Amino acid sequence: MQVRKATATFSMDFNDYHLVLREGEKLLFADDVFALVPPEYQKLLAPVKAELPPFYRGEDLRGKTLLVVAQAAIGDALCMTPALREVKRRFPDLRLWVSVSGRARPVLEGLPYIDELLPMPVPYAKVKKADYLVKCIEMVGKPQFDQLNLVEYFLWKLYLPRAEDETPDVRVDEEPLAELRPVFEEIRRLAPGKKVLLFHYLASSVHRTLPPKLLAEIEKLTAEEYVPVICSLPQEDLTVEVSLDVYGVRAANLSSLMKDVRYLVAAVSLADAVITADTATLHIAAGLKKPTVLVSGPINPEFTSRTYPTVVPARAHYRGETCMAPCGQHATGQPCSEALKKGQYYSPCLESLPPEVIVQALRDAWSLAQGDYQKPSRCPVCEGPGPFSLFEHLNGFPIYECPACGLQFAWPMRSEDYERIYSQRKAGNLLDFGETPYESYLKVEKDPENEIARWEKVPRLKVLQPLFREIPPGKHLDVGCGTGFLLLMTQKFGFEAYGMEASEEAVKIAREHFGLRVAQALTFEELPPEFRGPYRLITALEVLEHVEDPRAFLSGIYELLEKDGILILSCPPFYKFENLSYGYRKYKWWGNDYPPNHLTRWKPWTLYYALRRTGFSEIHLFTEPFIPGTLLEGARPITLNLELPHGGKVTIPTAVSARILIESLRSLYLNAPTLGNFQYALAVKEKNPGLDFRELILRAIRFAGAEIVWGPGD
Repeated sequence: MQVRKATATFSMDFNDYHLVLREGEKLLFADDVFALVPPEYQKLLAPVKAELPPFYRGEDLRGKTLLVVAQAAIGDALCMTPALREVKRRFPDLRLWVSVSGRARPVLEGLPYIDELLPMPVPYAKVKKADYLVKCIEMVGKPQFDQLNLVEYFLWKLYLPRAEDETPDVRVDEEPLAELRPVFEEIRRLAPGKKVLLFHYLASSVHRTLPPKLLAEIEKLTAEEYVPVICSLPQEDLTVEVSLDVYGVRAANLSSLMKDVRYLVAAVSLADAVITADTATLHIAAGLKKPTVLVSGPINPEFTSRTYPTVVPARAHYRGETCMAPCGQHATGQPCSEALKKGQYYSPCLESLPPEVIVQALRDAWSLAQGDYQKPSRCPVCEGPGPFSLFEHLNGFPIYECPACGLQFAWPMRSEDYERIYSQRKAGNLLDFGETPYESYLKVEKDPENEIARWEKVPRLKVLQPLFREIPPGKHLDVGCGTGFLLLMTQKFGFEAYGMEASEEAVKIAREHFGLRVAQALTFEELPPEFRGPYRLITALEVLEHVEDPRAFLSGIYELLEKDGILILSCPPFYKFENLSYGYRKYKWWGNDYPPNHLTRWKPWTLYYALRRTGFSEIHLFTEPFIPGTLLEGARPITLNLELPHGGKVTIPTAVSARILIESLRSLYLNAPTLGNFQYALAVKEKNPGLDFRELILRAIRFAGAEIVWGPGD
């Protein structure tokens, strides 16, 4: 920030304000705002030294004056409102002054908790009267701003851990509302029974703008339920109509009616639902509690939508030649590097988003906004009564989190018809996109030895092999055995192998191709008598998260084990490295970690509790080794531009920085028992068979990690 003094009396139109300055008058500028002042006026504003109020650090604000200096675009200004509202709620006699750009001023005018709106630049005469100053300028590019959700960022600046309501305050102006209401009424008359869907496909940078082709596809998929309208502000794009004609988008283009942001607010208030790539529209829709889909590719949508209960983010899943979504690039004056490499205009990551995914997200957002979803009365694992917080709404299911044991679970607990999926490949939901692991399991080698060799190389199975070598051989049951690859492996270690599998096709392959003892059964009650144990070892890899009654499932396994029997099960780890790096990605439509495929998500202590409650006497939790592939799922290597100590610069490309990252974390590859992509539990029923499982597991991780990363060393 800098204070400037007028060296003459003059007036200027700047930052959407008409400023009249007298000679000697001082103004507080943000550095980047002063850089925008026309040169002829910069000459009339001389720098001066001036004392500023102390920066606010969480002091008691009763009876004080707090000046929040914020240039603020429209979206930023809206995201400030939860923090401003909350600080005034906590300190009712606080005098709250806010400096803001003229463009963003309309969204803050009339809010009862702001005592005075000031321009940017701020008259120094007002600045020196404040008791404390909060600096919310020059934010972009600062790590605090770039790594925090926008609402959270302003709460952080005001030393507020939370707010009662973390959605923006949006005031609907009566004048534009009265002008637009007849237009929307006419649209509803021409499309009786349909809801109005507002598209805002333009963003402030082209690399974040939605391809009109995607709008056309969404329009077709929602035609029976919605009539679409497009509302773009006048300064955003002069070619909206041309783009819509080229791609055959039939939405009513109301952009000519959007005189300023007040009209966009009114349009959103009159619409029934919103699909947007623009964050200002997102914040407006969230504040008005509209069902909203934020379509995001370059930017992690958690940064803009995490605190909004009626918004569902549809994020791109894209790995290209130059980038991996989200690339984190906020602004660019041209198409992104990946688009330029491919010789196109729109970002490939956004083009890769299936329109069906966005439409399903719209259904989920509608359910969230309406609150028309089922609510559980008990946790399916600990039977606690709640209250259960709603974590997300995904693929038509609300997903809750238990405050007692930490389980995340879909409600109702209704699993997919896997035989139908496997045989007909028809899901009718997000499972239509992407190959399920089961499909790859059907692609077996002709020779059993080649099949064993193929699976022995898989990281999540390599870590188990040292355990299979040490557990005393006996009868082994693999639950959900697929085509029998794990049974072939344990037979090699001397176990008498049995398997159960729901898919008729997989059972046929296991029996006829490999000669394995496999029963087609979905529950333990369906097993033939000769399959009912007792067993020395039971494995259930990636099964627990699929079952409708996890407590009954674990109890069934317990009953089938010998007294010194051992269970080894796996499930997706809630705290894998990717999740630790980026936070759990809500509405992640790839990877199939959602209902009706996965009904539960397990934290380590949740899994431990469930097994202990079942009756197991000894429990060990671990993951497969943390390996370079796992690391790169949770990290985004960047191009480094380094300045050398004695002058000169060197550029390290992404491929090289990735290699540096991989090599610098070597120690973790052998000593990180909880960061891998598959979470395991090894549980002993009653009596330990004489093995130190803790040390054995750590050694298995080290041995497997060394071989996976650097090879067998032959």
